[in-house]
Order: sequence, then C-alpha cells, then structure tokens
Amino acid sequence: MAQVARSLSQFTPTMPDALDIAKINTLTAEKQHVYIFTWLSDLFKYLESLDEDGLTSHQMFVKNELGKFGTFSSPILTKPIRNLVGRCYMEVYSKSDRKTLFDVINELLNALNTGKPDKNIDSKFFLVHVIGDIFSVAGDSIMAMAAHGILSLLRVLRYSSNNAGYRTSIFRSLAQIFGMAGSFADENLARDVWKQARNGTSDKSSLVRAAALDCLREIFKNSSYFNNHSDSENLKAIVMKAFDSPHACVRKAAAVCWASSLSVGSTATTTVIEVAPRKSKKAPPPNPDNPEEEGPPPAPQPTRKVVEHITYTFEQTMEQLAGAYTKPGVSSRVRAGVVETYTEFFFLCGAAEIESQYLTIAKSLLDDVLSSPNIVNHRFKILTCRRHVQFLLNDVIGQQFLGENGRLTAVKILVNEFLKNYPVVMKDQYEPSKYALAGAVGALQYLIEALGSAIIPLQTSIGAALLLVIQHPNYTVQIATCNCIRTFILYVPSQLAHITTTIMNNLNRELAVLKGRRLSADVAGRCIGYATALSVTIGVTNLRPQYASLDLTSRIFSLATSLLKGSGESDVLVSTTQIQVAWTLISGLMSLGPNFVKLHLSQLLLLWKSALPKPLSKDSVVEKNSLEYSFLLHVRECALSSIFAFLQFNNRLLTADVSKRLVVMLQNTTTFLNLILAKKVVEDPAMRLSSSLHLVDYEMMVRRRVFQCYIALIGAQHGDGLQADILTSAVSLFADPDNYTSPLSTTIASSSGSYESVWEVADNYAYGVCSFMHGFTTNKFSFEKLQGEEKEDRSWLNTDSFTSRVERMLQEPTVGALEHDFIHLLSQLATSSGLVPWQSYPKSPTTAVIDYAIELFILLLPLQTEKIQESILEQVASFLNSTSQQKDPGRSAAITANVALALSGTLKLITGEKNNHRHRLSDESVLKIISEMLWSIAVQEDAYVRIIAADAIGRLSAVGGHQFTGIQVKHTVDEIVKNRDPNARAGLALALGSIHSHVGGMAAGFHLKTIASILMSLSNDPHPTVHFWAMKALSTTMESAGLTYASYASSTIGMLCTLYLSETHDEECPSVLSSNLEVQYSTVRVLTHCIDALIGVLGPDLQDQPKNRELISLLIQDIANEKDPFAVVEAIKCYQHALLFAPQCFDARSFCQKIAKYVNSPVKDLRDAAIDGYYQLARNDINSVFAYTGRALEGHIWLAYDMTPWHEGLRSVILTWLSQTGVTEGRLWVARCQAILVKLVARKRMRSSKSLSQDITPEPDLGDEEVASFAASEAGSGSGAGDSNVQTEGGEPLKWQTRVFALNCLKEILGKNKEDPENLIAKLGDIVRAAFSASTSNVLEMRLIGIQLLDDILQTFGRTPDPEFPESALLEQYQAQIAAALTPAFSSDSSPELASEAIHVCADFIANGVVRDVPRMGRILKLLTNALDSCITGGDEITIGDLKGMSSNAQVMLKLATLSAWAELQVASIEQGYLKDVTTPHVKSLAPLWLSALKEFAQLKFEPDLGPGSGSMVQGPVDNAYSAGNKDSVLPLYEQSWLKIVEAIACVIDQNPELVIAALDDRRGTVINGGHTEADDEPTAFFFVLFGVCFEALVKAPGGDIMASKDDMPVILDALKKILLPSICGKSVYQAAVFTEMIDLFDRTILTEDYNCQAPLIEIIKNLCINHPVASNRTYDADMNGNEIVNDGLNQMFELLRGVILILTQIYPAVADLPMDPKPITDEVTTITIQAMDALKDMVESFPLSIRLDLYAICLHIVNCLLDTPACQATVIPGLLPNLNGLLKNVVKVSMESDSQSYGQILQGIRSFFALLITTLEQTSHAQHKDAVELRKNCLLCLVVVIGSCEHIMSASDSLIDDCATAIIETFNNAEVAAVASQCVKSLLITSSRSSFTQMLGRKLLPQLVALATSEMLLTDDGDKMSRVVCDILVSFIKSLDGERVGPAMAVCIPVILQNIKDDEPETLSTQRHQLVEIAGVDPVSFKSVVAQISPALRLQLDRLMRVQATVNPSVDENDMASTPSIQLKTNFAF
Repeated sequence: MAQVARSLSQFTPTMPDALDIAKINTLTAEKQHVYIFTWLSDLFKYLESLDEDGLTSHQMFVKNELGKFGTFSSPILTKPIRNLVGRCYMEVYSKSDRKTLFDVINELLNALNTGKPDKNIDSKFFLVHVIGDIFSVAGDSIMAMAAHGILSLLRVLRYSSNNAGYRTSIFRSLAQIFGMAGSFADENLARDVWKQARNGTSDKSSLVRAAALDCLREIFKNSSYFNNHSDSENLKAIVMKAFDSPHACVRKAAAVCWASSLSVGSTATTTVIEVAPRKSKKAPPPNPDNPEEEGPPPAPQPTRKVVEHITYTFEQTMEQLAGAYTKPGVSSRVRAGVVETYTEFFFLCGAAEIESQYLTIAKSLLDDVLSSPNIVNHRFKILTCRRHVQFLLNDVIGQQFLGENGRLTAVKILVNEFLKNYPVVMKDQYEPSKYALAGAVGALQYLIEALGSAIIPLQTSIGAALLLVIQHPNYTVQIATCNCIRTFILYVPSQLAHITTTIMNNLNRELAVLKGRRLSADVAGRCIGYATALSVTIGVTNLRPQYASLDLTSRIFSLATSLLKGSGESDVLVSTTQIQVAWTLISGLMSLGPNFVKLHLSQLLLLWKSALPKPLSKDSVVEKNSLEYSFLLHVRECALSSIFAFLQFNNRLLTADVSKRLVVMLQNTTTFLNLILAKKVVEDPAMRLSSSLHLVDYEMMVRRRVFQCYIALIGAQHGDGLQADILTSAVSLFADPDNYTSPLSTTIASSSGSYESVWEVADNYAYGVCSFMHGFTTNKFSFEKLQGEEKEDRSWLNTDSFTSRVERMLQEPTVGALEHDFIHLLSQLATSSGLVPWQSYPKSPTTAVIDYAIELFILLLPLQTEKIQESILEQVASFLNSTSQQKDPGRSAAITANVALALSGTLKLITGEKNNHRHRLSDESVLKIISEMLWSIAVQEDAYVRIIAADAIGRLSAVGGHQFTGIQVKHTVDEIVKNRDPNARAGLALALGSIHSHVGGMAAGFHLKTIASILMSLSNDPHPTVHFWAMKALSTTMESAGLTYASYASSTIGMLCTLYLSETHDEECPSVLSSNLEVQYSTVRVLTHCIDALIGVLGPDLQDQPKNRELISLLIQDIANEKDPFAVVEAIKCYQHALLFAPQCFDARSFCQKIAKYVNSPVKDLRDAAIDGYYQLARNDINSVFAYTGRALEGHIWLAYDMTPWHEGLRSVILTWLSQTGVTEGRLWVARCQAILVKLVARKRMRSSKSLSQDITPEPDLGDEEVASFAASEAGSGSGAGDSNVQTEGGEPLKWQTRVFALNCLKEILGKNKEDPENLIAKLGDIVRAAFSASTSNVLEMRLIGIQLLDDILQTFGRTPDPEFPESALLEQYQAQIAAALTPAFSSDSSPELASEAIHVCADFIANGVVRDVPRMGRILKLLTNALDSCITGGDEITIGDLKGMSSNAQVMLKLATLSAWAELQVASIEQGYLKDVTTPHVKSLAPLWLSALKEFAQLKFEPDLGPGSGSMVQGPVDNAYSAGNKDSVLPLYEQSWLKIVEAIACVIDQNPELVIAALDDRRGTVINGGHTEADDEPTAFFFVLFGVCFEALVKAPGGDIMASKDDMPVILDALKKILLPSICGKSVYQAAVFTEMIDLFDRTILTEDYNCQAPLIEIIKNLCINHPVASNRTYDADMNGNEIVNDGLNQMFELLRGVILILTQIYPAVADLPMDPKPITDEVTTITIQAMDALKDMVESFPLSIRLDLYAICLHIVNCLLDTPACQATVIPGLLPNLNGLLKNVVKVSMESDSQSYGQILQGIRSFFALLITTLEQTSHAQHKDAVELRKNCLLCLVVVIGSCEHIMSASDSLIDDCATAIIETFNNAEVAAVASQCVKSLLITSSRSSFTQMLGRKLLPQLVALATSEMLLTDDGDKMSRVVCDILVSFIKSLDGERVGPAMAVCIPVILQNIKDDEPETLSTQRHQLVEIAGVDPVSFKSVVAQISPALRLQLDRLMRVQATVNPSVDENDMASTPSIQLKTNFAF
C-alpha cells in the first residue's frame, strides 16, 4: 500500500495559474489551441480531484478564469475546448453549493444576447455549448432562468443556417434545458421550441436532425402540452420520416424519441393542469441598436385548463409499433428504425414489466409483425423481419431482461400458446401461422440455449411440443424445429433416445402412408420434416454418446438404402419424396464419422455412382420436359448433399481412389448441367416438381453442391487433378455482366434511375453480389479458418452498440436462412454450442453459388499454370471493363465487389499459407493484370470495396517483390498528386498503408519516408473521407514500421494534436457535407487509433520523451471523456498500452476510476475494453486495483459476469484475482463465493438514462466486506437521484452459470490451500453447505460441480484431524451431509456423468479414512456395494438407485466408474490397512469384472480398423461396446479407468496371488513330479491382457495416441513388476517375439524416461533374469568338453543384464569407455546406482559358472569405474560397499566349487582389483583436493572389504601385502584421511587371526604402527595425536587376541604405551591408565610377564601412572576407580 501511496502522490494534480491572455496573444493559432487545451485539461484534472468543500472554495476562480473565454475573438474555440470548459463548469456545479451559478449563467446569457445574432458565430457557438452543459447538471437550481435561456437560444437559432455544428449545439442545449427545467416552461414557449425542433428534423445535416429529435424527446417527456393525439401523431410522422435517413445517428435519435413518447403515453392520465395563455403570433423583435436591452418582456401568468392526455395500454403500444413496421411501402431503413424503437421502449419499460408482458410482446411480434400480409408476400422482407423478431425476442428481451425465472416463464408461454396450438384440435382454437411458428421455435431455441440444463423440469412439455411442430408441412418450420430439437437434445440429452425413436416410428408410418395412396403435399412434407429431424438427431449422438444407441443408426441406414432401391417402383412425385428422405438420412449418418461410415463406404460409392451417372450421348438428343429435368436435378442435388456431408466429416476415409471416383461423379454432374443449359429448356408451369421451386432453382442448387464438394476436396488436399474448365464456369458466375437474372422490382428500380447502392437493394439477390461482405467486415474463407488468421479489429468503424446488428443488416442485400441449406445444420454439429450464429446462416442458392464460385476461384487459380492464370485473369478483366456494365450500374457494382473479393482472397491464400508452395502467382504478366484491376477498384466510390482492394494491393506487392513494390508505390503517389477525387485519394492512401504493412521489413523501410509524408499530408486534408482513411493508413504504417517510425514520432504526435483541436476534423463543423461524412467516419476514433499505434512505436522510450508523453496523455484523457463510446474504447486501449510501456509515467489510479463505470456498460466494446484494462492491471497486483477504485468494484465485476457468463475477459480477471489472493484471503474468498450462491438480484422497472456516464458509487461503510461490495454494486446499478421512475421488485438468484463459476472458484481455493488447509478449517462448514446445496440443485451442471467440490473437500480435509478430538477425522461430523449430497446423484433425473462422479466421491470418502470402522461407513459404502452388485448381477442392464433405463454407453460409463472406484480402494489398501476389510470380501467378484473391462478396452484400443473395402456391416450385434461406431464414444471412458484397474489387479496379485489365480485362471494341466503341473509353464488366462495393455501404454509411437502420461509410467512399470512373475506369466514372456519386443521397450524406456521409471524397471529386469527357465532349472547346454554353450536362453539373460548395465552407462558414460561427463549425482542417481548394482549382483548368480567369472570381472570393472569418477565419492561408493562385499563373497564361494583353472582366474581377478586399489591409494597420496581425499577414504574401505571377503583365497606370500601395508600406513600422513585409516587398520588387525593372509598383513602393519607412535602429527577431526590413535589401535588389537599370541603382542604394545606417557598432559593420563587396565584384563599372566621384562624406567613409569590421581577430570578418575575393581575381580576369577 505504501507503493500505491507513492504512485498516487506522483500524479496528484495541482491548481494551474491564472489564464495568461497576453501570452496567448503572442502565440500562433496552433500553439494558442495547444496552450488553452493544456491549461483547461490541468484545470479539469484539478477540479476532479477536489471534494465538495474544495470545489466551493474555487468557484470564484473558475468563474473568473472561464469567463474570459466568452470574450475571445481569436483563436476559434473548437469542440475539444468547448467540451473542456463545459466539463469544468459541470464538475463545479454537480458537487458544490452553486453560489456563483446564477451569476455565471446570467453572464453567459448576456454575452449570448450581446450584439447581432449573426455576428461572432464562433463565440456564440462556445456560449451555447457551455450554457447547455451547465443546465444539464444544475438546471434545477436556475429554473427561473430557463425561459430566458430558451428565448436566447431561439433568437440565435434563426441565424445559424450557415453552420451545421452551431445549429446542432443549439438544439442540444435546448434539450438540456428542457431535460432539467422543462416543466416550468409555458406552453407558448414550448410550442415555439417544438416548432423549431420539428423543422430541424428536416435539416440536411444528420447531426442537426438527431439533436432536433433529442430536443423533441425532452420536450415531450418533460412538458405536458404535447401528450395528446394530434401531437403524438405529428411526432410519429416526424419519426417515420427520420427513420428513412441514411444516417444511423438520426434513426437512433428518432427511435429514442418515439420510444420515450410511447413510454410517457403508456403511463399518462387525464388531468387538469395550469397552462399559459397563448401569446401573440409574433413576438416583438429584439432591438439591434440597443445591445444592452435585457430581452423580451416577462411571460403572462398561466391559467387553468383541462387537457385530455392520450393514454396507451401496453397492447396498444405494441399495435402502434407493429403497424409502423408493417406499413406498406416503407423502406428497410424505416423497419430498422422501428426495431430500434422497440428496443428503446423495452429498456424504458424495465425488466419486471417486460417479463409480465412477454405473451403480449410475443403475440404482437409473431402474429402482427412476422405474419403480416405486407411482410409475407416478399421473400427479403420475410427474412429481414424474421431476423428482427429474433433480435428483439432473443438479444433484447431474452438476454437483457429475462432472468432464469423469466426465461422459464417465457418457455412455458411459447410452448403452451404457440407450439401446442398446432395442429388445431378445436374449431375456434387459435392456430399460429407458419411464420409465427418458425419465429416461436427460434425464440424457444434461444431460451433453451440460455437456460441450459435449467430447462430439465420442462423437458417433457418441450419435447412433446417439438414433436408436434415437426410434422408441419412447411419446410421453414421444419428446419427451425430441427435446429431447436438439436439444441434441446444437447442440453437435455436424456431425451435423445426417446425423440429419435419417436421420429423414426413417425417416419416409418408416414412412408407407409406415402406408398399406400396418392401423393399428398402434407404427407410428403411430414416425411421430409421427420427425415431432416432424424438426420440432425443422429449427428448429436457424437456430442452426447452416453445417451445414444447405434442400433437405431443401423436401422436408419437400412431404411435409407431400401428407399433408394424401391424409389424406381413409384411415380415421379412419390419417388421424389422417397429419394429426398433417403439421401437426407444418409447425410445425417455421415456425421457419425469414419468409424461408422467406413463400414458402408463401398455400398455408398455404388449408390452415389448410380445417382450421378455419366450423361449418355443420346441424352443430348432425347427431349425431356421440365418435370423430368427437375426430377433428375433433384436426385443429383440430394445425392451431392450426402457426398458433401461425407467430405465434411470423413476426411480420414478420403483416399486417392475414393477422391478420384468422387471427382468423376462431380464431372458427370457438371456435364449434365451444361447439357441442360445448352438445351435452354423452357419450363412449363403445369409440369413443376415443387410449387415453390423452378427449374433454374434446381440447377443452382445442384451447381452449389458441386462447388461445395470441389472446395471440400481441395481443402482435403485432393484437388490437384481438377480441370481448369471449372475455373471458367466459376468466373462466368460471379463476373459475367450478362450471366445473371435480376428480379423484376430491381430491374424497374435500375431502369428508373432510383438505384442508390448495391448494398441497399432489398431483393435478396442484389444483382448477383456475393455475401462475404458485411459493411467494412468480411467473412473468412474456408482456408482462412484453417490457417487461423485473426479477424482485423474494426470496432472504431462501428456505428452503434447494442443495435449494431440491426444497422449492419441494412448493408446486407442478401439475407440467409437455415432452410436454404439443411447441411449447414449438420456442419454445426462439430461444435457443442446449440445456437447457430445468424451471420453464418446459409444464403439462398442463387447467392451461395456465387460465393462458392469465388472461393473455388481462389483455391484453384494459384494451382494453374502461368498461361492458364493469365487467360483466366484476362477474362475477368474483360468482364470488369465491359461496356455493358454502364447500362446496369447495379450489376457493375456487384461484379466489382465480387472481383475485388476474389482477387483479395487469392492473395490472402498465397501470402497467408505457411510452408506450402503449391499456390503461387509469380509471372509478371499475371501480376500486372491483377494490379491493373485492383487499381481500378481502389478508386471506386464504394468504400467497402475500396478497403478490400487496398488490402489486396498490399498483398500483391508482397508477392511481387522489391522492384514491383517500388513501382506500386510510385504509381500510388503519382495518382494521389493528379487525382483530386476524395474517394480515389482515400483508396490510394489505404493502398499505401497496406503496401507498407504487407511488405514489411527492410523492403518497406525504403519507402517509409515517402509513405509517411504523403499520408501525413493527406491527413491534413479538410475532406473527411480523405483524412479519415489517410489517418487509418497512417496507423497501419506505424504498426507495421515499429521502431523504424520513431524518427517521425514527434512530428506525428504534433500533427495529431493539431488535427484534434482543428475545426475541419470535427463533426460539428459548419459544412453540412463534411459534418455528415464526419458522423460516418469519426475522425476522433481513427485519430485515437493513430495514437495507439504511436504508443506502440515509442514503446519503453515513452519514459524518456516527456514532451511527447505529455501530449499523448492530454489527448487520451480528453478523448476518454468523449460522448462517443467507441472513441472512449480506443482511448482506453491507448491508456492500457501506455501503462504497459511506461507504468511510472501514467496515472493508473485515474485510469482505474475512469473505466470502473464501464464494467457494466451496455456497449459491448466499451465493456470489453474496460475489462481488458482491469485484467492487465490485475496481473501485476489486484490489490492495487481495489485500492484505486474501492471495494465496490468487486460487486460490479460479479454482476457484470452474471450479465455475460460467457465473457472470457471477466473470467480471467476473477481467476487472476483468485490466484493472487486465494491463499492469503482464503476465508474471505469462501465468504465471497457463498455470497454469490445466495445473492438475489432485483428486477428493475426502469433503466437509468445515464448508464454510460454513471459515476462509481462510493464504497458503503458496512461491516462485512463481501456485503459491502454487493451493496456497492447494487447501488451502482440501481436508481440514481434523478430516476424517479426506477423501482425494484423482488429478486432472484444469479444465473446458474455464475453460481457454477463461483463453485469452481471454491474448488480453486481448496486446491491452493491443499498443502495447508488449517486456514480454511473455520469455513469448512460453509464449504460443505455450498457443495450440498449445489449437488441437490435442479441444474445438472451445478450438481456435477457440487459433487466435484465434495471430492475436493475430501482430498483437502480427508486426513485432517479434528482440532478438538484429534483421534477423529475432521470430516466425520459431516458424514451425513456428504451422504445426503451424494444420494440425488442416483435419482431418476440424474445423468451418467453425475452418477459416475458420485461413485468416485464415495470411493474417495472411504479411502481417505474419514471413517475407518466399516459398519459406520453407512450409506456411502452401501452405494458402492450396490453399484458393484448391479455390475455383477445386472448383466447388460445396470441399475444404481433410481437411475435406470440408460443407453449402452451410459451403462459402460457407470460400470467403469464402479470398477475404477473399487480399484482405487484396492490400491489405497496398501497404505490404509482398514480398507482390506472393505475390499477383501469382494475381490473374488471384482477380479473377473476388472479383467473383463481390460479385455474390452484391449479390443477397442488395439483391434485393427476395418478398411473401406472390408465389408459393409459389422459382424454380430451393432449396439455393443466393441462396435466400430461406438469406439470414439466408449474408448475415452476406458482410457480414464484402465490404469487404475491394472494397478488394482497388480496390487491383489502382490497381496494374495493365489486368490487372483484361483478367481481368474482357467488353465488346465496334468500334475507332474512334485506337484508341478504343465499349466505352470503357461501364462495365466489373464496375463496377456494385463501385459498387453501395460506394454502398449509404455510404447509411445510418434504421432500416435498416447495412452499414459509421463506421470503414469512409474505406476505402469510397478504394476508390470508384479505381473511378470513365474506364477502369472509362466514362460510366455521368454518367447522370442515377445521377449525381443519387450527388450526393445525396456531399452527405449531406459534411454528416454527419468529415474522414477528406471527404479521399477530394474526390478522387472532382475526378476526376469533370476526367474528365467534356464536359470531356474540350472540346465545349460554344454559342448563335448563340458563347457556351457551360449544358447537362446542365455542370450536373453545377457540382454536383460545389458539393460541394467545400460542404465549405469546412461549415468556414468565411463562404464562404457565413453569420453563424457557423468550426470549430476543426486539422491535419485545414488539410489538407482545402488539398486542397479544390487540387481547385477543377483543376476550374475543366475548364469553358468564359466560365464559368471567374466561377469564378476565386469562388476568389478564397474566398481572401479565408479571409483575413478570424482562425483561418486561422496555418496555412491559408500553405498556400494555392502554390494561389493556380497559380490566378493559370491566370488569366493564360487572359487571354492571351481576347478583349478577357474580358481586361478578368480584369484587373478581379485588380486588385480586389489592391486588397483593399492595403486590408487599410492597415486593420490599427495593430492589434497576434496575428491582425492574422498577417493582415498573409499579405497581404504574397499581394501578392507576385499580383504575381509577374500582373505581365505589370497596367499600369505603375496607380494601385494607389503605394498598394501605401506599404502595404508602412508594414509596416516593425511590428517583428513587418518581417521578412516585408523578404523581400517584397527579392523584389519582385529581380524588378522582369521587367515594366513590377514596374519601376514598384520605382521606388516604392526611395526609400522609402532613407528607411528612417535609421530607428533595432529588429526583434524578431533585433534588427537598420532601416538594416542596408535595406542588405541594396539589396545584393540591385543583385546582381539587369545592364547599364545597375546604375550608377544603385549611385549610390543605395552612399551609403546608407556613411552608415550607425558606428565605435562595430565588430561591423557586417565586414558592411558584405562588402556593398560584393559590390556591387563585380557591376560593378567602375560601382562605380568611383560611388565617384569621391561626396563626399570618404563616399569617406574607404569607404577607412577597407576598410582597418580588425575586432577583435570575428576569424573573420569571416579570412573577409573570404579572400573578398576571390576577388572580386578575378573582377573581374580580368571585365575
């Protein structure tokens, strides 16, 4: 917090000095603006930082200083300055006591009325703006001045005709005055303003019209004079006229105005009010000669008058809106305006009102609007209206107003009032039209998607209603219902089987009816509807496999094939239906994927071939009627649909042969189409196959399918052999001026000259334009989706926020619909989302064929040769420049758009593809043709086309190379200079930016200076079109140039500041044309975009450039206060990037406070920008963010998430917050999540009108922090001071998605505190309650997360003892709650996923030891036991609790969950002994089930796939776990469980192998000698299953499926270790093929895995070697001389031995004589080394004697190598000493049994090793480094081990004895080694009597030791002298002797001890006396004899030593005194 405080103090604003007018006058105009702008910005920031008292004290300063601006004549006070002055006044008067308010407003009004109204317009403009701003915040305090203000504004309005911005400001100020003080205005004055505003709505300026409409709205809302029928109708007429404006801002203002009037009318009543008497018609004119005249005389007093207010009920309001929408002759703009009015009206009504009136709204929209005769008679109107209704019902009402309860109510309304009313069963019953039904089903689908699993309580009624509607004969209703069924099944998958079966039965019934009588349109329609629904439900099975059954799919395929085979027996019309039904079903089956389709592929190829035959030569001669051609085309279209579905879902089956056959079929179809075109068949209306489809429609549908299939083939890399004539056909479709058929209405409009734009043609064809373009955005091509190219962010071009979808529709001349292509529904099955995005709806066949032709052109052109490319492009160029286009401007515009998109897409393909050179455009002539076409398009008037062409020019330059780029740049610059057309200059500027962006690097750097200068010059152009696109190009250039643009940064930021403050780059400019263009192309947005790019250029250098940084900061802060939300978005991004590069130089506090109010903004982009900003700051420190904004932000974030639960940005912010504070604030987070789960949200009646600018509510002073945050959020989103109509009613919980996320956060908290759960113990009860509440919810997702939370609770607290009762588990007290929470998981409304998760939790509860007494485990153990009993006795039908009747896949899931749970318990029983009481009684039952599951898994996983030609059907039943179609759905379940099961079986084998073998083994064998059976040599019946699964899991094939993760490898190897026992595996693993593969796997594991895997692997290898049949039987093949022959068995043993040695060589390369350093020696390495050496020692004993001798030598070599490795000395060698001891003992043992030759070899080997150790000691005797010291110590220890192990076979006459003794004694010279040496010598002397070798060694050591006794060297470890150490060794040596050897030894040792007695060291006397006493106790007689023979001097020394009393350590003397009598007693006893 201290750091936060320091950063805050750095940015604390200071009060600026007084405005220096004199200084201003000395500056240039540009600098004047900058100076004033800077001064005002500083003042505003300072005022913002003041509290109420501070503002009050500064009122006079503000009044005086800001009053100076009213007298400015120069410079012009532009919009930013006007805004800043207004904000300063607003800041002062919105918080303080307003004591100077009257004076200020009076001065401003006087200044406005001074002089002539038509003079000093700029100054008056400023005054008008400021007056309006002041009235907007303080008008209620100066109501007396309102009339004066209104009259003053009306006075200047009359003289504002030459300045559009001035007029706009006047109307805005009038609206602001009426908004605060309108109720005090008299009627005459109000009507004068009304009249002027009404006239303003007809202004040519869109801004003026919008401001005038806002003025009308405020007058109507705040005065009671116009709430009558006449004025309401007049207002309606004004609004309807305004709706037809081409500008969105006018439509928006008109919509808000009308919605406000309707809202006022729906709440008004008839009253008696006071009104003013009408004044004279003409007011006295002002006196221009007397400027001091105060103004008009005061208004007369009002009189009472009865006024009847108009009142509308809600139904009447809906009727008005519906009538306006459906009025004949209205344009698309008007209908869009009405839709926006609907939206605004709904927001004004509020959520509670909308919920209560949902039925009224739905009936009005579906019956009055969507079913209106004026709508349904035009296809484009139908589609547009349907989308508008969808927007209102779904996006507006469903998303913004309805909570969960409201959505459930809406579902009931739609189902009961619309869906269930079809078909009609009573005579007078209401029957919805087909249009209403389609709309209702669409709304229902959205509600299902929004509710998710919360829809389950209504599943029965919804399912029944959908099954009723699907039989509707209308295809649109059928497709909409199919889409809804798909969504319904996705969220209620338990209905899948029921709905699919019901539809199947209904289809069979209708098909029987179809065959039995004449064709009925209703019967045919029902058949097609059922077939389509069935195909969609089939596709859902892949997404919800647990609820599906493949038995139905087999029946469906059989039905389809039988229909195709029998269709020839019916007449044409019946056959048409049968064929369509059959191919529709097959198309649906294709979505099941390759595992199903491959079984039927051969049959499908035959069916396709028969449906798509090659046209015969006679077909061109034989004449057919239109009916026959329609039928043939229909058959081909249906077959091609199934092929297209096949290509979408089954790429894996697309081999070269299959693709070749499909291409032939497509070519046959193309030939047939050309044949029909050549014949020019005339259609007979009486001979039509369908009443709604013509022959040309069938032809387009077939061609669309052909193109789709070609594109899919190319996308699957199978399009190389396609012919070039396809390109010619495609080009003709999208570029030929004569190859199109326009509707009659369009033709008339074009010929009459009323054509405006191709994008506004409302006929759903628009002269054949493609549908990829949506304004300035373009849909991605298929290859772009594969390449993953990101869509360009063009949010700065948006025109609206919430209603932008409606506005964008005005720019789409072609509207899509799902009924245009039902295959689109199947393609959406690849995603789990139920909703199909409306933007991706398939277009009509006539438009779709153009789209696919363009895409086919893009994919094929780069694959052609250069000549073909040139020819095709010349053809396109000729079409583009055709003279016939001049006669038809609409077709010309369409061709231009199509060609631009085709060329752009081609260049995107080439420049975007990585590492693939198949696509190319390299020929100069080809590039020249493309360049010429693009340049001609780039200068077009159409801005949408221009931006595409400019981007393509940049890509073309990147393809063409450096020289070509230079030509392009030069051409662009020349064209800019000579072409003055604004549109052309805009397109050329974009091209320059695109060239630099796409060329990039050094190649673009050559042209940077030219490009930058040109673009900066164009940015100063006053024309809005030019400077907007030039600044856009400049930002693109800066982004691509990066640091290379840094030298231009200062000039660029100066230019941007100048442009921002200029009048020409402002929407409030005087020119009407410029103003309108500025509204369309906002300069502020693109200018902010440039600032953002400039910040990216400067990067961290911002910190070193204070001047640029200050300008950037000023601009960003001012733009952030703009009213344009999208300009604010760009400003937030700028500030965000600035904080990223220079966090210490920008004020993060003000940034946080600024964006806090946008977290809940209705503007999506604004909300997203604010959230992104918080996320960036939160990643560094979330606490600092809350320190800046207050804790109220917490509630805002959670409520924002509740509004948009899918928002990833909000999720990231909360998760970042959790990750930083989850441990430190664990308990607070638990409380926070608990509050989320129980919080109720109030439903508002009226929204706040100032939601965008609403300030953050101050943090309330509440005790609980969580409650405080939510209180803040409610206060922030609730009613404000001025919202008197806002009411709240009731409340409902947050959305279940929000609650699920809160539960996920709880899970994260438990995970973070898992290591130290004590912090959460106090909140455990709350966590358990949350889990219980969630697991008993009616939403499946909440129940699932609740069960998972229970599991996390068990994992975290399962083994935590109760603090008060440590002997009990903490969770024991919650056993009842946990059991109760688990029980609903097995209820009838549960799901397989939920039940399986609950089973897992039951196992965790038992395994964690919460309750250790089996009888007390209660229901939880009973649930597990019942589940197991069901698996044992249930057969194919598993029943757990009330959960029954599940599909086969669900049965598999539950079975595996149960077996996996018991497997976990079995494995846990290794550590938890009490679990054996749980598992042991069930092992006999579990073992067969476990093994069966593994067998099933092995069959699914490892059985080879059937190839396409292997057969048409599966052998055996289809609906089982092994069928190919089930593999993808069931296999993942096995993959999750198999490892636990294998581990459990291995655990049982380890604990009780007899039990497992008895339960599972079915071997049968006869008893042989000793009870051994033949079967014992064979593996158990279950071995190969276990072994195979483990083996395959350990094999990681490159690019293949990986069964086990790296962490699972040790577990698998450990299980394999327990399985590879002779009693289990027999001799099977030693078969050559098996053994070879196993050894290869072991080698690979050794080489690739870590030490965790090598440890169990060593054990496996050792066991395999020891248990090898050759080693076990000790039967070795021998030659004639009796020597063992190396056979296959021995080779296998050698391979195993090599594996262990390989582990050692991996660690120690020196073992294999490799010149590499060893790996770092860690504890793991030490353990592995010791384990490997132990294994080697044991494995060597399994080999024959002759081989064993060599292996002994290898082992000793390895030891020697390790001794030579310095890193091994510290830990490895000491750990290997026991291994070396055992190894040498084995060697000695073998030598005793060997012949003389072998004995000699053994002796020689040991002697060599012994000599090597001695040599090493000698060589390192003088080295002093640490490794050498450790090496000498280890050599000494090894010498002792060798001598101790091999003393009996080594010769006493060996010459090495002297060397050994000398080497050992020499080690005493090193103080660091002497301690170890002394112990070694002591050990050798003590054991010297055991053999002649050790006796001789002792004789060699003893004299040298005696010599050492006189050494004065000190030992470093304990400081002992050498003499003392030697004496201690000698004493120990004597004590180890007996018999005759004692006397001579005493004779040597006693004099040495006596000679070392020194009187000056009394502390050693007791020790020496003790040593002599011990020697005397060994043999008193010999001691006396030796003492008698020593010299008198030594005897005197002995006598003195024994009698003296030591004084240094009395305690020692006492011990000596106590011990001496004991020794004496022993001596006496011995005698």
